[in-house]
Amino acid sequence: MQPSSSAVPPLAVAFFGLGAVGSAMLICLAELAERDGVPLRFVVVVLNPDLARDALFHAERLFDRIDFVGVDDFGAVFDGTAPEAERLNGVDMLVNAAHPGFNRQILALALRLGAHAVDLASDMYDAETERTLTFAQYEVDGDLRARGLTALINLGISPGVTNFLIGQRLLELRDVRRRDLEVESVDLYLLEDIDSDEVVFSWSPLVALEELAQQPRLLRDGHLLVLEPFKDPREYRFPGETRSVRQYPLYQEELLSLHRSFPEIASIGIYTGGSEVELVKALFQLNLLSKRTLPQQSELTVEAMVRAILPGMNKPRRIEDYLRSGVIRRAHFAAAAEIRVTETVRNERQTVIETVGLSYLRYQGLLDSPYAGATYIAYPTAVGAAILAWHALAFLREEGGELPGVITGEDLARLLPRPRAEAIRRDLVGWDIDLFASVRDATPL
Repeated sequence: MQPSSSAVPPLAVAFFGLGAVGSAMLICLAELAERDGVPLRFVVVVLNPDLARDALFHAERLFDRIDFVGVDDFGAVFDGTAPEAERLNGVDMLVNAAHPGFNRQILALALRLGAHAVDLASDMYDAETERTLTFAQYEVDGDLRARGLTALINLGISPGVTNFLIGQRLLELRDVRRRDLEVESVDLYLLEDIDSDEVVFSWSPLVALEELAQQPRLLRDGHLLVLEPFKDPREYRFPGETRSVRQYPLYQEELLSLHRSFPEIASIGIYTGGSEVELVKALFQLNLLSKRTLPQQSELTVEAMVRAILPGMNKPRRIEDYLRSGVIRRAHFAAAAEIRVTETVRNERQTVIETVGLSYLRYQGLLDSPYAGATYIAYPTAVGAAILAWHALAFLREEGGELPGVITGEDLARLLPRPRAEAIRRDLVGWDIDLFASVRDATPL
């Protein structure tokens, strides 16, 4: 039996930015609220309200619950000097759907408003994170705890749901309490693959260039190794794929997050592959991501020229047209974490590989839904973030639970009661994110 709306206190969520991920996340939160009988309204703070409305072109029925706030400068809203800042009073949760560079300012605003906060990614390449190997959001962890507020960080599909699933299994292994059981390593493999007749970026090509061209890092035997881009690849076969996919080391949030939560694990690695990764690798190997300047044009680098001429991320209406017309034939996002576990069995040391993961293959199913126009990466990122955030809020508001300070996906796996964690898994499947798990002997055949 669903709770009546009169029995459930109303909820208000503010979004900063409303692109491909933010719009789909808003829709998913609205669907979750309708299912659970929770009155929910939104405040959407953007530079261009018309573009925000256009991103919701299949969800116009939600407009009467959305207060679109156009601003010339986010900074004036963050510091409270803009008159539009008053429209955030009474908001329960702030969502950074714009840029990781806003995380600190939105957390400061959340403290002033007494609101919880959500972000989808961290700035991995700022000088402070590079020096400390700690996310900047932890700077206000103590202040959040003192106010009884929660900041859900790196909350999406990967990082986010990946951390949650890996954290669940690692915590279960801890609970075995076998002194001889050892988790030797965790390696996460990511697939971002799209088969299309045109170059279609499923996320910002500028972000892709920055992330994939960075020097990747792996934790091996307790030491952080810095590698050259696209070196030391591996092959991995994902469920739903007929062949293996080349995987390259990647420096992503899961590495720092899992190392912080499970410091006893000596080796952690993140790898990625697929058609979009291969495109960026080709640019890198052709030296088209070079910082060198062009002859007779000292003000222009090769990389800047490539960034200027690359096609941008397509608008939702164009993505829907591509999908409906068959330009996009197939797309698959997947994440598979291999956890290597050693223990004594029948007086011998045995090593097994436990795999936990997720797969999104039902991209065609977005047609004729409110999500039509989302990319095959934006959709799982958005619904993953929405489902994790929704259940965290329900735990805080309806069950009187505590999620103090800065919280990651693996923290949610640890702090949420088991029925709530299992509800997250069911909702992920309900929104077309398949989950899988397996155990196999690590002994070579």
